[in-house]
Amino acid sequence: MTAERPKTISAQTVYEGAAPDTVLPALVRLNAYTRLVALQTGIRILYWDARTEHDFSYSVRHDDDLIYFGAYTGGKAHLEARCRDGLTHYETDGGLHDAYIAYRPGCRIDFTKTAGMGAGVTIALSPSVLADLSAEDAACLDQKLRSGHYFNQIRGGRQLFAFANGLRAAGSTGSTGSTGEGERPGSQLQMLGQSLSFMGLLLEQMFQGEVSDTSLSRQDIRRLNNIRDMLLADLAAPPRLDKLARQAGMSMSRLQRSFRMLFGTSVYAFFQKERMQEAYRLLLSDEESILGIALRMGYSNPGHFTAAFRKQFGLNPSDLRQSSRLRR
Repeated sequence: MTAERPKTISAQTVYEGAAPDTVLPALVRLNAYTRLVALQTGIRILYWDARTEHDFSYSVRHDDDLIYFGAYTGGKAHLEARCRDGLTHYETDGGLHDAYIAYRPGCRIDFTKTAGMGAGVTIALSPSVLADLSAEDAACLDQKLRSGHYFNQIRGGRQLFAFANGLRAAGSTGSTGSTGEGERPGSQLQMLGQSLSFMGLLLEQMFQGEVSDTSLSRQDIRRLNNIRDMLLADLAAPPRLDKLARQAGMSMSRLQRSFRMLFGTSVYAFFQKERMQEAYRLLLSDEESILGIALRMGYSNPGHFTAAFRKQFGLNPSDLRQSSRLRR
């Protein structure tokens, strides 16, 4: 570890330099390790990939007023952080599969990255933007933020990092330049969707132990039953959580939590189980080809249908079809 005082970077200067006016660019390369994507919603996404031969240190002065949602998604390197801002003193060590929420306006954080490869993604947005996106989720953080400083880090689960890696994939424009030329159509919407899913699930996992009231109101139950009926109405179309949440009048994290409380499983797991049950029934009827049933269930690739069916029932669709014929 170097004894020299690390270089200090201003977070506010980074963001203002990346987007000097209100026309937000699709992609800005901040340095050799970091890319910034700024969405029109007020969400900024930092993609970072760093491969270094030696440990190195730097500092970030948080002269912004942003909440950071982040995850370490690849590599074996670790990032050590030291904060001593007068409000709180702590040291933390982040590595692969760690995720965090941070709010540290006015703080200087000293970082040391260990040698090796490290990759991740960070979402930055203001408290007011979070409130516009979801007043409920902003409220669960409000008490934490009132002290003027908040940091919490958890070991994320598989679903959380599926969203984080999906966000990284959506941010890959396929352009060799640094201006976002060649960006895929729809990539900004994909990034927004993955960002909301990641932030919602991270909030849920981080605060699930602090939720004291686990009861559902009659109105909640009625709304959730309506969502169940929507899922069953079209088994060929996998659910979009953002659309279902708007229909239910809930945030995505609240919908996921409440749906599991009522039905004992996640929204997608419920949908997938019912879809495979319907495929099972159709296969027993012997009136339609396996390819036709796969297409009816929304699978354009028969191999994906077979894999999903085998995961659910432990046998291939063709095996079920053959056994049903032998019993006749």
